[in-house]
Amino acid sequence: MRKTPYYSYVVGELPKGCQYCVRGEKLVLFVTGVCPRNCFYCPLSSWRRKDVAYANERPITKIEDIIEEAKIQEAKGAGVTGGDPLARLTRTVDYIRALKEEFGSKFHIHLYTTGILADKKALSMLYDAGLDEIRFHPDLFEPSSKFLNREIENLKNAFDFNWDVGGEVPAVPGFEDRIKWFAGILDKWGGKFLNINELEYSETNLRNLLNRGYKPVSNESSAIKGSLELGLRILEWGERNTSLNYHLCTAKLKDAVQLRNRLRRMAKNVAKPYMEITEDGTLRFGIAEYEDLEELYKFLIEEAEVPREWLYINWEKKRIEMPIEVAEELAEVVEGDVKFYIVEEYPTWDRIEVERIPLN
Repeated sequence: MRKTPYYSYVVGELPKGCQYCVRGEKLVLFVTGVCPRNCFYCPLSSWRRKDVAYANERPITKIEDIIEEAKIQEAKGAGVTGGDPLARLTRTVDYIRALKEEFGSKFHIHLYTTGILADKKALSMLYDAGLDEIRFHPDLFEPSSKFLNREIENLKNAFDFNWDVGGEVPAVPGFEDRIKWFAGILDKWGGKFLNINELEYSETNLRNLLNRGYKPVSNESSAIKGSLELGLRILEWGERNTSLNYHLCTAKLKDAVQLRNRLRRMAKNVAKPYMEITEDGTLRFGIAEYEDLEELYKFLIEEAEVPREWLYINWEKKRIEMPIEVAEELAEVVEGDVKFYIVEEYPTWDRIEVERIPLN
């Protein structure tokens, strides 16, 4: 076992899908929030636990939305997730096929599934569409699961196709033997890898986790106490007892590496000339807010003599955007109700604001 440069741990080699992912090269293709299971640890937000689809943060209304988002990110592959993508199989197949047709066979696509719906017909449709890698997440953490036997049967059928088959499960403290049992099955049937994710809490699963006795590592971390240690034990055991590759994906990897690298790739393609790209891949620029944007725009050009190319009216957010230096200079001389700020935003479709600094 060795530590990677991405704050994670690996036995053998990283699954191909993960290699793209840690570099920020994977489009996150959320096909649907519909899922046949209701796992107590599921971190999915309430607004995604519906039949909705997103390419990264962009809502999908047509396949062209996916293609455009992939181009903005300069993605080299996609991770198909949910919910369970197989709950909307036709949609999933159409998305995979469209990406392969647009970007070619080297565009690497992996998919996560519970396995409940992964019958032979579904697997054949996914394979024919061009899926490169399939990751099973069986119901290991409900002792009386009504799904597990069918999931394992469907997992076995996945080995009839020429793609990479593996598993991906969270490191839920108290279930070490169940995870080892699953690893043994993957190893026996010729699986390529088992990914172990550090368990994290969200606003939707926190109550369930607390009710079961799980606790956060600290006030500053979303990781659950004991999960990382369990993951490390699984990797140590797996290295000695199986021939699988293992990857322990930590909470820090997702926040400090994966997301940052994706944002950096996107920022350079969406940043306007007046925007600065930060080390974290966010966008920084100046803005002016005023009740009448047309009046303010005319004043800035004619009276303040700001070059027209330095100003951009954002009607949706009701503001005028500009270089930081311009906003700082104007904040010192423009009087009245005009408010100037430096803002920092994600370069994503939803443009979430990270920080706002008043200048006057």
